[in-house]
Amino acid sequence: MKLIAIIMAAMISFASGGICFAENDSNVKAYKFENYIKMSGVISSSEKFFNIEDNWNVKDVKLNLVFTKSELLDVDYSTITILVNDTPIESQRLSGKKEYKKETIIDIPNDVINEGYNKVTIKAYKTISDKVCRDDSNTANWLVIHNESSVNVNYVYKKTSNKINEYENNYLNIDNGLNLQTSIVVPDNYSSGELSAGMILSGDFGSKIKYEDFNFDFKLYSEFENKNNNVIFIGKEKNSPKEVLKLLAKEERDDLNKNCVIKQIPSPFDKNKMMLLIISNNDELLKNSAKLISSNDLISNLNKDSIIINENSDISDLIKKDDDNRVYLEELGYEDLVVKGPFSQEIIIDINTTKNKVVTNNSKLSFKMRYAENLDFNRSLVTVYVNNVAIGSKKLSKDKSDDDLIQLSLPSEVAGKNYYQVKVVFNLELLDLACVTRDTDNPWAYISKESYIEFDYNDNTSLNFSNYPFPFIKEGKYNDLKIVVPNKLSSKELTNIAGIITYMGHDINSNLGDLSVVNENEINRKDKNSNLIVIGTPKNNSLIKDLNNDLNVKFTDDYKGFQSNEKIKFIGDYSSELISIQLINSPYKKDKSILAIASPNNSNLNLINKYLNDLEITKSLKGDTILLGEDGYVEELNYHKTEDKEDKVQIENKKLNNQSKIFIAISLFLFITIITSIILLIKKHKNN
Repeated sequence: MKLIAIIMAAMISFASGGICFAENDSNVKAYKFENYIKMSGVISSSEKFFNIEDNWNVKDVKLNLVFTKSELLDVDYSTITILVNDTPIESQRLSGKKEYKKETIIDIPNDVINEGYNKVTIKAYKTISDKVCRDDSNTANWLVIHNESSVNVNYVYKKTSNKINEYENNYLNIDNGLNLQTSIVVPDNYSSGELSAGMILSGDFGSKIKYEDFNFDFKLYSEFENKNNNVIFIGKEKNSPKEVLKLLAKEERDDLNKNCVIKQIPSPFDKNKMMLLIISNNDELLKNSAKLISSNDLISNLNKDSIIINENSDISDLIKKDDDNRVYLEELGYEDLVVKGPFSQEIIIDINTTKNKVVTNNSKLSFKMRYAENLDFNRSLVTVYVNNVAIGSKKLSKDKSDDDLIQLSLPSEVAGKNYYQVKVVFNLELLDLACVTRDTDNPWAYISKESYIEFDYNDNTSLNFSNYPFPFIKEGKYNDLKIVVPNKLSSKELTNIAGIITYMGHDINSNLGDLSVVNENEINRKDKNSNLIVIGTPKNNSLIKDLNNDLNVKFTDDYKGFQSNEKIKFIGDYSSELISIQLINSPYKKDKSILAIASPNNSNLNLINKYLNDLEITKSLKGDTILLGEDGYVEELNYHKTEDKEDKVQIENKKLNNQSKIFIAISLFLFITIITSIILLIKKHKNN
């Protein structure tokens, strides 16, 4: 079952990328429909959003609509209409044929498309008979839009300038095959500082492309073959090839021991591509230069093609303080949200929370609303669902129609999650209206972008892949992270490690954290006191051997396979073909953790790029230990006895409830005792 789940996740991930093919000089971005949509009743509608990036020249946009409808629909009157940004662009009559997953392609005119977010609305009018009110509740009156549907944008990238502040437009472009058109290149005899800078930029790729899977090359200079890619070269003067160093001016090469040069030029390999040079003899300045490039705040100020930094250069992002843990809809990218039409209308909002915190039931939401005044206010209300759990309703009121507010607390059933889907359902009832007979924009309801959810958090201490990349990423930055690697890595191995860091980068929000790569023969006691990612085999990384007694699944005495234990048994030499990914508490420092990625054979480690760099697969991993085989074998194990974070929240809530009960019982006992004493004193006084 686990194998099937992994294969299905891989297929979903592949499909969500929307690989389409166009002309050689263009790219196609496919915005897939995440789930199938069921549209019931006479009049129904659904919306899909897509984005036009500011560095795209759009050639054409097409809606690929895949749907199945009831074969009982009246072909004379049943239709679908497509609107883009509220402008109608096409209507089609629904045929009487029984067609499963009918596909139709609709051209979207460029003049109705905006830079930034765009909205496609699909409206359906469906009847079965001439009794429209009866049809509105007839279960045979349906249409399903399948998740194979997509909005496909065919575009070319705009020409860019040679300024460093156009870094994103130059180096973060993805082709049709989901490959980043950029290679990171280091010298063959690289240092730890050169690798560290390259991995910081790898994480920045993930930070800036948060919601897509993509691949890119991290290459040794002698193995760099994709000359038609954009290039980021990171190197020390003594390690860098002469043909690279000659791209610097004489004054730029002066005193590279104290300075680092960041310079952008047209690529010498392809005049249509760009090359970013980061050159210094100082490892720390190489890292700082990568952090500067990673900064969203500071790079926008680099309106030049080169800059020199030194140890006095302040390259850190501004510290943003979250005083109240409020997440506003506007911060999530939502504008004011509007629904139109009578009866049930819904708005869905998606929110991801930080993985290093656990949401408690002290969290609450506060939504500002406005709605039409022509409602039947005896029957109109709003209901809020969180992760499909109804958390509260409120009756709508004519007196508050211009400025209403609904405030609700999150119940314990939905606490402890990292993802929240908030669904706001308006029941907009009209006087003397029993059913919908025509499309209408009245009544309406509106949620302001100033609405928010205020999360209350407890610290998360659970060491589990369901929380990954925590604890290595915490509060949006690297959490004192050292990556311990074998002394000599190939381009393939560098690319695999960069893929792990790219996935972690999806959770990065600033350049304030610390990430360093350390060769295994250079690691010292201070390095071991950090959070560690240790990669390799017992043969090429001595720290793997050093950690063996602390691993959940240990190596055999000869290090040629893994030992059986109380949770798993190996027969024959099959364990020699596996790779283990294990989360353990650090034996070097109490409050630190280690991710050990180890295998008896180095070739097996190539699997990590698939399982630790995929938005669907990696997110689905559970437990604290994963065993993988090239034949598709996947085993998830849990050796830590800590409760799941959701269970911990509910246990805390139960503790609070029990404490409350105890407090009430004690208070009641004291109250009865006091009353009894008073009565006895009164009786005694009367007797005297």
